[in-house]
Amino acid sequence: MEYQRTIGDKIIIEGEGVFSGKWIRVELEPTEKSCGILFIREDLPHKPVIPLSIENTIGLEGLTLITDGEHFIYLVEHLLSALHALQIDNLIVRVFGEEIPLLDGSAYPWVRKVQEVGYKFLLVPKIKYKVTKRFSFENGESKIIFEPSNILKIRAEIYFNHPLIGSQSFEIEINPWNYIREISFARTFGFKEILLERKNKGILKGGNLSNALILDETKVLNPEGLRAKDEFVRHKVLDLIGDLFSGGKAFLGEVKATFSNHRLHINALKNLFSTNCLEKIESRALTFFFLPKRLKKRF
Repeated sequence: MEYQRTIGDKIIIEGEGVFSGKWIRVELEPTEKSCGILFIREDLPHKPVIPLSIENTIGLEGLTLITDGEHFIYLVEHLLSALHALQIDNLIVRVFGEEIPLLDGSAYPWVRKVQEVGYKFLLVPKIKYKVTKRFSFENGESKIIFEPSNILKIRAEIYFNHPLIGSQSFEIEINPWNYIREISFARTFGFKEILLERKNKGILKGGNLSNALILDETKVLNPEGLRAKDEFVRHKVLDLIGDLFSGGKAFLGEVKATFSNHRLHINALKNLFSTNCLEKIESRALTFFFLPKRLKKRF
């Protein structure tokens, strides 16, 4: 039997919100079996609870958010990516603000904290969503295809008219080890002109070179440079792993995404959930992945 998991102890991370410019605290708390992932807006008087579910998730061009219809939490995708890949089923996420801090723009800060506290196994079967029939969804040149599989395997393709990016593709089987080594470090990226425009319009009140890869017409502006030559497409895989967790349970299938974005991911999943191409299963495969306390960075 493959058992549900939560984290071994409380985790606290703080950082600046790129939209609000406010300093935001996020607390992850272990919880009981079968409660799923519960987000709580701790900064609001009534502390509304927003369960992670496909109905409560919205994908936009550059981010994923969850909502109960009245309250919102933005930029959940990197945290969800880490939780999905590290196989966390149940968790309380207390957010003291309207967004999740970008931190370094990757999922690695969340991974590192989970490595520090470890897992707690809950002695009930893990529930997963499994693709049972081929399903595709597209919007213009953007396309995503779901195929049946007993594992989660992702292939992503991107194209940007920039000398450092161009056409990139990456394919990987997702498990904690592969994710930590090959995906978790990949940062979100943006273009200087667009970001300056959003800053001038007041859309972005926070954020700097420590929160994302920023490119001008020819190069990366971050002093650190790239962590991998194909860091851009690796981040696309990171985002997709987070969005595939929007149903609140682990996802099994072979997923191929071409020129995709958060809006396409979530719209595709909403359509997939409404078909007979996906089923909820009780996992009986015995697969234990223990997180290393120390793992040499590849960046």
